[in-house]
Amino acid sequence: MCPKPDEQKSPDELLAEVRREFRDGLPSRVEKIRSALEQLAGGYDAAAADTFYRAAHSLKGTAASFEADELVGPAAALTDVGLRWFEGGELDLTEVDAAFADLERLVGAIQSYSARLEDDAAG
Repeated sequence: MCPKPDEQKSPDELLAEVRREFRDGLPSRVEKIRSALEQLAGGYDAAAADTFYRAAHSLKGTAASFEADELVGPAAALTDVGLRWFEGGELDLTEVDAAFADLERLVGAIQSYSARLEDDAAG
């Protein structure tokens, strides 16, 4: 079966396609956050703090736009701590541990979001 050209797709089909593209990009976003966090776990680095904050902040905003509500809480927690690190120029190791836990919550939320998209597509 050939895919329909965009002009033949319904608005619902187009929206579902955009949501799938968002979902498919989530692993690379998580990896960017994880990589920066692992770098920060070894000691403060301004570039890593900037990357961490911006990646988390971007995910928080786009998650809300895509009605991925389950991602917003963990992404917001990561954004908040990332902003403190970025603006403050230092980090607290207990916050780093908490950020790793929030990152794992985010991974679980992504799994829930992906399952919800699949259920919506099937039903």
